[in-house]
Amino acid sequence: MVSGGQDSLALVHVLATGALGRSGPGSVRALHVNHHLRGDESEADERLVVEACARMGVTLEVDHRPIAKAAGNVQEVAREARREAALEAAARWGCARIALGHTVDDQVETMLYRLGRYGGLAAFRAMLPSDPPWVRPLLGCRRRETAEYCVAQGLEFADDRGNAYPGYARTGIRERVLPAWEEELPGAVQAAARAAEVAAELEAYVARQCETLALDLVSPYGEGLSIAGLRAVDPGLRRLFLHGWIERHTEAPVSREAVLGVDSLLEGGGSAERAVSGGWVVRKEYDRLSLEPRAGAAGSTQSRSVVGSVPGAATESVPGPVVLPVPGEAVWGRVTVSAERVGRFQAPDPAVETYIDARCCTQALEVRGPRPGDRVRPLGGPGTRKLQDVLVDLRVPARDRPHVPLVVCAGRILWVCGLVTAEEGRIGRETGALVRLSVEASGS
Repeated sequence: MVSGGQDSLALVHVLATGALGRSGPGSVRALHVNHHLRGDESEADERLVVEACARMGVTLEVDHRPIAKAAGNVQEVAREARREAALEAAARWGCARIALGHTVDDQVETMLYRLGRYGGLAAFRAMLPSDPPWVRPLLGCRRRETAEYCVAQGLEFADDRGNAYPGYARTGIRERVLPAWEEELPGAVQAAARAAEVAAELEAYVARQCETLALDLVSPYGEGLSIAGLRAVDPGLRRLFLHGWIERHTEAPVSREAVLGVDSLLEGGGSAERAVSGGWVVRKEYDRLSLEPRAGAAGSTQSRSVVGSVPGAATESVPGPVVLPVPGEAVWGRVTVSAERVGRFQAPDPAVETYIDARCCTQALEVRGPRPGDRVRPLGGPGTRKLQDVLVDLRVPARDRPHVPLVVCAGRILWVCGLVTAEEGRIGRETGALVRLSVEASGS
């Protein structure tokens, strides 16, 4: 990506001349995006890039994507337009990576901007050197070094006056905050960049821990996070988990205040909810925490609802019945239910598996959702009960009940997946063969 400024021209020169040796790319193509925001200056930048790439022997494409100055946050809109242009060009050319000319100064500018807006580990981490398909080879260099490089190599570069526009928050950080910080604490910018590296490593470690934690907290068919499970987690890790869970599903930054508010829902009984970013709410109901759009919020629709880790599970249409072969598996909505013949019984994890006597599988099995009038006899129970009543007793929220998968044979419920094994599947002294049933989120 070549704007014509000192950073991007230094970058394309380093890449195109093979200065990085084996660490460099096999081939390079350049993309310049002209937003036509500065009239003749924008055209001059384009000519400068065309001439520079021609001298370096780099194939260049110019993409014209005008941005209206009345388009709200012009810098953000332009950034998104360049991002789209880059991804489209990389796909056309078959490029493995998209190189950006961000420097240490950009890194710390981004860190301070994000810290001032919403905080969180991602703010400290700022930008990553490698975030495929994006790579930032100059993230260890200062802006003054790229200017010195261009002068040494005889590269004429443009000075984008738009970057100095006083109305932009980032301009204030770049022009006033960083210089003042460096004056009071020489080396502060470089130290902050090292802190960003540490934060990136810490964030990656926390993400791995949270992925493991999610296996214990999230229902395989999207019935929300277990409140009892969350309460058992170290408070610091729990809040980091909640922070990532909310941001992942709302696709919007979440404040520390919002995370602490959600964390407070875990105390006490009853139902409650807390508003978070982007018109979403986290709702506590029974032993579950769910995330969904706030009623009446702008842009919210039922189909965007999120329960647990499965987007839309509670408000999508309920799938029809699916045949479950033995052995084999059936994909039903957002879960996969498996059946296999096994030689011996092992203590199951009741949240995801059960064992039944193979003799109860007299006909083909199927996976379906609850229907009016369904009844089930829980293992060890004195008689059948309405499935609706069983789900209420198990504290399954009403909006989730239609999406609870059932394994059924000839109209008889053998397993309410992850919740109840039926008496029909009881294993006794006369049991000669076993069938193991299991459930997991599809694609997991």
